[in-house]
Amino acid sequence: MRCRGLAALAVLALVGSAHADSLGDARTAVDSSDYLAARGLVDKALGEGTASPEQLAELYKIKGTVEAALGNTAAATTAFGKWLALDPKADLPPGTSPKITRPFDAAKKQAEHREPVRVKAETAADPPSVTLVVVSDPFMMVAKARVYVRADGGKEQKLEAAGDKKIAVALPHGKRLDLRVQALDEHGNRVAELGTTEVPIVIVGENDKTVASTPPPPPGPEKTKHAAPVAPGPVHERPLYWKWWAWGGAAVAFGAGGVYFGMQARNEADTLTKLNANSGDHTFDEARAVQDRADRDATLFNVGMGVAGAFAIGATILYLTEPHAETRMAVVPQPGGGAVVVGGRF
Repeated sequence: MRCRGLAALAVLALVGSAHADSLGDARTAVDSSDYLAARGLVDKALGEGTASPEQLAELYKIKGTVEAALGNTAAATTAFGKWLALDPKADLPPGTSPKITRPFDAAKKQAEHREPVRVKAETAADPPSVTLVVVSDPFMMVAKARVYVRADGGKEQKLEAAGDKKIAVALPHGKRLDLRVQALDEHGNRVAELGTTEVPIVIVGENDKTVASTPPPPPGPEKTKHAAPVAPGPVHERPLYWKWWAWGGAAVAFGAGGVYFGMQARNEADTLTKLNANSGDHTFDEARAVQDRADRDATLFNVGMGVAGAFAIGATILYLTEPHAETRMAVVPQPGGGAVVVGGRF
């Protein structure tokens, strides 16, 4: 028995070493820009079916890099997409060739609109079973489930089942079951893992509820049955120079001034017309003086009306944006149409 155990350990060590060699050789081939050799080594490592989730993510990173370097943009984008599905925070090192970054950026943009790989385990005690639930798998990598179970501290058993969204695996009976659940791809590579040897998923008793291997999420804030109403904060009034009525008063003042100078300009224009009609009785200097006053008054009229208009717009805006204004708007049907009514307290 001891010899067979040692032989089994030796075989596992050789398999792990072979996979490590394939991944390491693929890295070396990429570093030396031997992309054709790297493609074969990556496919070999994927086909061996012994990769952990971290190693599987790295294999898809290398595969994306290789395909991009060989000009296979679609294949590179897909490989990079699988890499991001396994490792959402993945990124290429600075200074990577644009030929490689372009398909990666395309995959990253696509990843913004889909969830990464996520699985969970649902357990039952009577009869004992565990179901691998594939919550999110954008590239449909998960093809089967593998469960390592130890009943009542006995020898660990390995169970497997194939499926799609939900993969159920029947478990042996026992007062305590310690589980490790793995989501596998078609080759047997581990896409995701739930539970570890140190912190397993635990099922206690055939009639008891499942005990989660990980701490439950923190409880939300405790709701108050009779919450006291929150009093509104004090109203902070605007300073005088931001009062709407102050701006409105300025608009009226400048408007009145503009009207005054407009009337004066009109009077000067009438006076100039009379002087021109009786030019023989008046000098050119008299007419020129009247013309200058008319031009000045017209300019002041334009300035006054422009400033008044600006103050009027400002007053309207300040009035409508008065702090804590309460406005109501409604559409009232009218014969042949309707009307918009605005009301409230400002």
